[in-house]
Amino acid sequence: MTAAAFSAAHAAGDAAPMDLVPHAKSAGVPEKKSAADSAADAATAARDKSKNDAKHGKKSKTTKDDSKGERDDDDTRDAKLSPVERCEKRIRAAKRATRSELSVSGGEWSKNGYALNPDVLSTANLGDDVPRISAKEVSVREFRERFENPRLPCIITDAMDHWPAMKTWTYDGFLSRFGNQKFKVGADDDGYAVRLKFQHIYHYVTCTNENSPGKVTAESDDSPLYIFDGSFGDKDGSKPLLDDYDVPAYFKEDLFGVAGEKRRPPYRWVVIGPPRSGSSVHVDPLATSAWNALISGKKRWCLFPPTRGLTKPDLKPKGIGLDGESVTWFRKMYPKTRSHEWRFEKNFPTPLDVVQNPGEIMYVPDGWWHAVLNLEHTVAVTQNVVGSGRFDKVWRMTKRGRPKMSAQWLEKLKEKRTDLAAIALQQPRRGFESADEKTSSSSSSSSSEESSDSEDLYEYKPDAVRDERPAVCDAVLLEMAAAREKRRAAEARAAARARARREAEKG
Repeated sequence: MTAAAFSAAHAAGDAAPMDLVPHAKSAGVPEKKSAADSAADAATAARDKSKNDAKHGKKSKTTKDDSKGERDDDDTRDAKLSPVERCEKRIRAAKRATRSELSVSGGEWSKNGYALNPDVLSTANLGDDVPRISAKEVSVREFRERFENPRLPCIITDAMDHWPAMKTWTYDGFLSRFGNQKFKVGADDDGYAVRLKFQHIYHYVTCTNENSPGKVTAESDDSPLYIFDGSFGDKDGSKPLLDDYDVPAYFKEDLFGVAGEKRRPPYRWVVIGPPRSGSSVHVDPLATSAWNALISGKKRWCLFPPTRGLTKPDLKPKGIGLDGESVTWFRKMYPKTRSHEWRFEKNFPTPLDVVQNPGEIMYVPDGWWHAVLNLEHTVAVTQNVVGSGRFDKVWRMTKRGRPKMSAQWLEKLKEKRTDLAAIALQQPRRGFESADEKTSSSSSSSSSEESSDSEDLYEYKPDAVRDERPAVCDAVLLEMAAAREKRRAAEARAAARARARREAEKG
């Protein structure tokens, strides 16, 4: 959508000076935003605004005199802007809030030139190290034996074909249904959510700099803003998204769900992002596993097994210019994980590489460090899960990280899962936990950067399966090993060709 088209759509007048609302007939967005009128949205907006006002020392709306005059001045200035200018003003504000260390007007969002470098999104010589299974062929029992219990990742196919999301979850579809709904695009320096209306995000990711008066689009950004929203299922405006997909059969057991929706930790997110956006290396919180269903686009994944000794400082070392962004990690740290020093001197595992395609579900077991880079415009939904096979570990982590929630969870387990409640009651009290269990855990976000408990770590060797692991996982590990050998052979051939070219040029 060009700036001219955007402005023309609003030439008849705006419903409110502060809102950029697409024309109802052309964009399919209701004139009245029911989401903003709902109690859930009102509470969220009030909470975020009160936190923001407190942070910046602003007076509340109940304050009279000068504060009202200041707001009137802001509204007057905004009213003089075109719809596109107001939209881009909000985008600039979101950029400043999410990455205050970068100057928006100074061009620092594109200082590395990643958007102009084809190597950034290249998948040449990239391995295909994660096995794929069909949901039509692998039963729930077999999945648990081959992947969940031994904690091995996989990609699941043939599980999303019937989802309405496969047809409706497009950028245009979101604009039509949720154009006036706000989604989280990051957090500020104090951890408060930064949100943008989808219509603003749509402008940011679909416009080129030529069509953007303020040149604030994702086209040239090194690491663009992207939606990672965990509250979409709690708001009236975006709650219909829950009807567009089903939890795959492998993950129907949802033990945190026993605690109730209001008590459980955050567990589901809608993820929408342009190329070069993504999640830097992390491990999911509270020993949860995760599944990520990709509706459209392609994602690059890099996964590290929970090997003893591999910690955050190893994967995110200081002094190499990491900034917390996925694209920077892949450019600066990923090559080090494939070096001789990494594999043989530090004895760390070579990462597993794979590209996830539309219609595929990535399964990431608990404790696996992973990083994700969007190679194209992507739309996905992801959820963290807890199965009974890993309950004891999750219980320990939850008891430490969310003590109040764990107490409430235990009471519900006594009613609905007496077998698991018995396991929980057998765990030692906090004062008697072993030293290995005193690592901290994250409980308030989708990802944690803490290592797993050492008792659950194992030496990951595809050619030497640990004795106590189920024998059924041998074939999976051998399949992974074969894929890795195939990739190494391809790398060797590519290196040989490069040497031959250099010798030919010298000759």
